[in-house]
Amino acid sequence: MQRPATMCLFHVFALAVVVALVGRFEGSSAQLTWTQIEPRSGSTPPPRSNMALAYDSNNDRLFMFGGDGDQLYNDLWTFDLRTRLWNEIHGPQADSVAGYPKQRFSIISGFYTQTGQFLISTGEGNGKRVFFDDIWAFDPSFTSGTGWRELPSRGSVPEKRYGAAGGLHMNGTSLYISHGFSNRRFSDTVRYDLLREEWVSVFDGVGKYSATEPHPRCLVGHAMVSADEPIFFGGCLSGGFSGGPCPGADSWALRNGKWARMDDCASARQYSGMADWPFVADTAVLFGGIETDRSVIMNEKAKDNEVDFVNTATGKWRRLAASGANGSLPDLRRSHGMVAVSDGVIIYGGASTTGRGSLNDLWLLTGDPDMAGEVGSCGPRWFLFMHLHGFFMIISWGIVLTAGVFIARYFRHKDPLWFKIHRGLQITGACLSLLGIILVFPGTRALPNFAHGVIGILILIFSIQQIINGLLRPHKEKGVDPPKKRVYWEYWHLWGGRLFILLALINITLGVYLIIAPVAVIAIWFIIFVLWIVAFIIFEIRMRMASDKSE
Repeated sequence: MQRPATMCLFHVFALAVVVALVGRFEGSSAQLTWTQIEPRSGSTPPPRSNMALAYDSNNDRLFMFGGDGDQLYNDLWTFDLRTRLWNEIHGPQADSVAGYPKQRFSIISGFYTQTGQFLISTGEGNGKRVFFDDIWAFDPSFTSGTGWRELPSRGSVPEKRYGAAGGLHMNGTSLYISHGFSNRRFSDTVRYDLLREEWVSVFDGVGKYSATEPHPRCLVGHAMVSADEPIFFGGCLSGGFSGGPCPGADSWALRNGKWARMDDCASARQYSGMADWPFVADTAVLFGGIETDRSVIMNEKAKDNEVDFVNTATGKWRRLAASGANGSLPDLRRSHGMVAVSDGVIIYGGASTTGRGSLNDLWLLTGDPDMAGEVGSCGPRWFLFMHLHGFFMIISWGIVLTAGVFIARYFRHKDPLWFKIHRGLQITGACLSLLGIILVFPGTRALPNFAHGVIGILILIFSIQQIINGLLRPHKEKGVDPPKKRVYWEYWHLWGGRLFILLALINITLGVYLIIAPVAVIAIWFIIFVLWIVAFIIFEIRMRMASDKSE
């Protein structure tokens, strides 16, 4: 008698499972989805880029300050995600207004959840090379009249800068500042302890040739994936007393007080946006940026529907596909705001990279990245003029010119063949070196006022001098003691050549680290370097042993 009822319950359960599965797989066709958030009514902020954007989780709203568009801004807005209404708290203010942050762009910001304060720091202002190192907090309860209060600037105060990485995580009590640019590129990291209201040094910075820590740079995509874990991607490493790729493709996270490099995956870019993914620990998402530059020969660009996810615990990236809720996707853009909210990640504004100018639209990314399809694999996807420069320098100085010196030192008994080979190698190497020097200029943003560049110019001048010096060498007659001019010439030509070959080998070593060369390239170069050292040692011993026997 109970069998029909049991069967009925079984069918109901089976139907529920089928419905759930169908719903799941229907949803999986848009596992990551962009939805445009249209303001319901009222005024909206003028289009802009490089603004400060933060999420107030206490009231489910966004704070937006400053940026650049038709002008430089320092207005303050909120956007209520529940009512979808913008509210202008303060319009643009003159820089002379007391108790109010000056107009600026490329700002580090965050929302301090514990006290309900919106914070901004650093940036570039009006005028020629006007940069900031101040930190401001906004709270309507402040008695300043504007709601703004400049926080005490004490402790390890960072140098003034813009284009930095950092921010304040929604669970954090410190606002981080890392890298950036003013008159030079920075690589240090500091944090503003909001409990003690003072700056604290986290990382003193590193030189531009480090193999294990992030080089100086600016204009990165960046986010805070936890209270004390900033992450950044790419940026520009060239200029400002520094060299390196511009745009860059490396990514770094500060884990347990030490920088750790993530795997390479996303296309090289600067001015990109980044935010932590609020549903998965140690995860951030990257979108947009500029992938073109005069220094770029080839850069496989991101797909129109691509969003890139990285897990800082594993260092692994994934290039994932996102669809549009109504069939439309956000414009590809750069210098936009990007922030994690309760439902996903929001992007705001920026400058279109497809020719639509400045933007002031809002988009929400939702879904499950684990169920999203991939748009491509990771791996090398770019090639710059400086990479080609490095190739020619390794061929010319690392192989051809060094071989010429080797022949001249150890094969003089093969006269006159050794001289013909030596001369041919030196002329060929010098021409390849000159071509390599020419190829570096398309990506140069300033004078090469750093070690690798200065040494390279000195070596180039010397190599040209060596060729001219060789062609104009004083004549030497057989059976006659050489004149003093010949003796001096040989001393300079031989020892000067050896010295500059050694400098060139050292400079190539600096160069492979400067351009953040792949591990395979660094390994190949060191194999070449070590082989030359071994060869010179072996042949030097053989020559000296032969000389001792002849005596």
